[in-house]
Amino acid sequence: MRCTFILLGSIAALAGYSTAAIAQVDPNLQVRIENLTPPKDRKPDLPQTEVVTKTRVQTYTTTETVAVPPAERRRRLQKILAEKQLMLPADAEAVQRAYETYGIKDHETRKVQKKKVITEHVVTSKPRETTVTASVSTQSVFDNNASKTPIQVGDTVFGTTGLLTVNIPVGLADSFILQSGVSDQRYARLFTKNVDILVNNATYNQVLDLVVPGKTSGTTTSDVMSYSVASSTVYGSGFSPYQVELFTPSVAWARNNQDLAGTICGPKGQEAFCLAGTFVAEGEFTFSDIASQQNFSSRLSGSVTWQTPVTGLTTSAGGYVQGRHFTDFPGGRDDLILQASARADWTPNSYVQLSGVLQGTQQFSTVKILRWNGFAVYPYVRLKVQF
Repeated sequence: MRCTFILLGSIAALAGYSTAAIAQVDPNLQVRIENLTPPKDRKPDLPQTEVVTKTRVQTYTTTETVAVPPAERRRRLQKILAEKQLMLPADAEAVQRAYETYGIKDHETRKVQKKKVITEHVVTSKPRETTVTASVSTQSVFDNNASKTPIQVGDTVFGTTGLLTVNIPVGLADSFILQSGVSDQRYARLFTKNVDILVNNATYNQVLDLVVPGKTSGTTTSDVMSYSVASSTVYGSGFSPYQVELFTPSVAWARNNQDLAGTICGPKGQEAFCLAGTFVAEGEFTFSDIASQQNFSSRLSGSVTWQTPVTGLTTSAGGYVQGRHFTDFPGGRDDLILQASARADWTPNSYVQLSGVLQGTQQFSTVKILRWNGFAVYPYVRLKVQF
């Protein structure tokens, strides 16, 4: 599922812009917000399986040797003797000799029908159902260049995001995802940079191939195409003043969960590759009601995730290289962004995720005053309820 906050302002600080424009826009608003947003999970919503125990009763025929009761042996002997018009002997020894003479044994082999209960453990696919998920995440970030300018100004940024997500299964493995929510970012000192954002996103995830089908999602490698349209409306603190509206169609290809070590970790039914990689190539175009903010962006990213021996704890390292071309910027503008990050996630249960991220970023730009680099460290908490 893909939901990218894309926020941008006009380039007010450049020569030739009016005083009003300078007061209105942060030239690096888009990248500032993107770098304070944790990476998105691009794993597909693949069909899941479960082991169902089934029992059935089977009837079968078998042979067995059973004892002939004395009364039954005597009845058979009397019948034979009656047909021969003979009398039943009076003493026991004569009766025993008669049994032997006429082949009446004290045991015999019979065909009998029996029943047995057969128990089978059958792996079946779970029905794919539409799910609605409400999630809230909060984080406290220290960024040594919170303003994203050549002159570094450190600050602590508090962020909260609330999202409502509807996941609609399509076919065997594809998904259509609708998402809507609100996000805010509050600066401890640089309070003029506070923003509130309304976010709406629609994504279609198409599973191109299950490169390595596995018994669980953690042992399945897949290629997925994501087609998205996102709308972001940016306001100042308290949803005032209005700043910018962006509409961003995008397309991305992802190789998810590539096995890198050839080993499997985790409890039965929740197995995962001990060391796995994810690789993503994406492109997008951002339309804006402020023409100078329209831009085309392309990004190549990758990450490696390690399933630690601690239950529910994973660590990862990753990064990306991104190019951004502004189509209507006076004088032209092109940016190149490099980022590296390290991350740890602990999921004690299906409702809570605790994370910590270390993130370093370098932005080059053809516009000198828009170049910057910085380092950020932040923990965050994510709460999720599915119904």
